[in-house]
Amino acid sequence: MMSDTHRMWETGLLPFIQLVSRSTPPLNVAAITALTDRWRPETHSFHLRTGEMTVTLQDIAMITGLPIEGNPLCMSTDSDGWREQMHALIGMVPPEPRQPAAEDKKKERVAAGAPFTWVAWNFANCPEKANEDEAKTYARVYMWYVISRTMFANGTGKNAPWMWLKALTIFDSKWSWGSATLAYLYRQLDEASCRKSGGIGGCMLALSIWSWERLPVRRPKTMKYEDWNDHDDPLRYPTWAYKWDVVNETTDNPSVVYKLYKSELDTIMAEQVEWEPYGKGDSFGNLRDFVLNPMCLRDRDLRHMWCPLICNWAVELHPPHQVYRQFGLFQPHPPKWEDTDKCLHAFDRRRQRKVKHWDKHHRNYIIQFALSVELLGNVVISKKNPTHTQDHGDA
Repeated sequence: MMSDTHRMWETGLLPFIQLVSRSTPPLNVAAITALTDRWRPETHSFHLRTGEMTVTLQDIAMITGLPIEGNPLCMSTDSDGWREQMHALIGMVPPEPRQPAAEDKKKERVAAGAPFTWVAWNFANCPEKANEDEAKTYARVYMWYVISRTMFANGTGKNAPWMWLKALTIFDSKWSWGSATLAYLYRQLDEASCRKSGGIGGCMLALSIWSWERLPVRRPKTMKYEDWNDHDDPLRYPTWAYKWDVVNETTDNPSVVYKLYKSELDTIMAEQVEWEPYGKGDSFGNLRDFVLNPMCLRDRDLRHMWCPLICNWAVELHPPHQVYRQFGLFQPHPPKWEDTDKCLHAFDRRRQRKVKHWDKHHRNYIIQFALSVELLGNVVISKKNPTHTQDHGDA
């Protein structure tokens, strides 16, 4: 029987799920809030005294091990008949919520998905004598549960949306989970910075570790490393996030330390920033304490790809040209300006519920992403084989 590990490897989620299934560092809400206050949706970057900084595809790859190369996670989000589709996929659906008895009350809109409590209650343990189909179902639901709470958290922490389970219908879909995760994080930061939502979602693990690696603002101390069992499989080696396996927790009053974080961010100097925390040149990705998962380095050549990031309805532009210093490159001032606020942020699921097939709606962006990956791939091949272009032309 195919193991759950192999199924996670097929999806490209194995390193990340291996990481978050153990434990994750505690979230410092005050620090994240202070950082979010400096986010600008127009540039997809934090505006600090040192200049612009942001979470990039490089950070997502190093911290999470999620693949960048692949198909943009953009599909039909049509929720019509989602209960029948879910039942066909995993064999059961959550019970329908009770509707108000009063006739004058409007019928409440039922979220297309399942409460996390329902998922945990019904799929906590896979039976020992499960057949192939049953084991596949439990693996699929487990991945759905994890990514809904970590990569695509919506800030409420109550419901696992159906669309993330739908994305796992076929394990070997070759989704670009890394670019989708970053697109979703950008959109969550956009909305939180404009106070359009009650909280912030997205991959808070990636955002926290990004800030700890680069900014000396209340950076926690690493206490120890818990045992990591990689089963002698390189694809189960830890990601960069393992550096912060167990850290000291702050017990200060969030409202008090929030003001301190704001003050520290306002006064931070360029020489205090760790611009290239992952190393330089041949030392890139080298660590003394453990061996890094190869998935963190697999898409290294795509790290400063200027492209659209796509996560179903959300399209966000990746702005490496605004933070070249994070890649060890010269940063022109001012960087090339491209306002992403008006042209892309008008699209979301709440205002465009009639748009169900986002893969068709965003076709131009999907093509642009694929061309960006292909272009950088050809550049890498040319660098490795300088005669490749000439030989091809002669042929």
